[in-house]
Amino acid sequence: MMRTIALTLCLFILIALGVLGILLYQASPGPDGQDILGVTLGRSDGETGIAFLSGRRLDCVSDGDAPYTSTCTVTIADQLLTIQAFRNGDEHPNQFGGGCQAVYAGQNWPCQMSSRHVNVHWFAHISDPLGLDATQMADVRQQYFIENLPEEPFLTGMLATPVLATLAILAGWWAWRRPFGKRDWATAVGLSIASFIGVFILTMSLTNGFWD
Repeated sequence: MMRTIALTLCLFILIALGVLGILLYQASPGPDGQDILGVTLGRSDGETGIAFLSGRRLDCVSDGDAPYTSTCTVTIADQLLTIQAFRNGDEHPNQFGGGCQAVYAGQNWPCQMSSRHVNVHWFAHISDPLGLDATQMADVRQQYFIENLPEEPFLTGMLATPVLATLAILAGWWAWRRPFGKRDWATAVGLSIASFIGVFILTMSLTNGFWD
């Protein structure tokens, strides 16, 4: 009975970490092949604050009115936000820049391509938050909760997740195998090292878009 409980608990932890990984992936910056990796609304020093949206929340097509090369849309506060964007070409001195224009609620809004973090570029930055008030902006941050968290939870999770996953894998293996010989314990050590390194690399890959 205790063996079944231990195995079930370990499996539950691993499934929970897997679900969290999927949620992180959905909130991470968009794929490199997409012109816009994310959207920034407002300013951190503004009255309504700032809100981030992952590029994976956008519906993008790869054609636009010249010079724009793609058009992306997303619904915010029951209105459609449309952003046309392009990235600078190889000949441009600023390889991490580009241009964009935004239309929301029938009105044009100033837009520029900027970086969210040192290693995360091509965010469409709309400094005027589309006329949304503080409550509406708070709702946007709540709707896109993960990408609006501060950096600290991601850094903590990047370190804690490999440890938790390794302990769960090791505990589940122990409950299943009940090791008693040197060979079994050598296998446990190898399994621990492999799982820690593998989960650490995966976690760092999933979170590196959320911190500098």
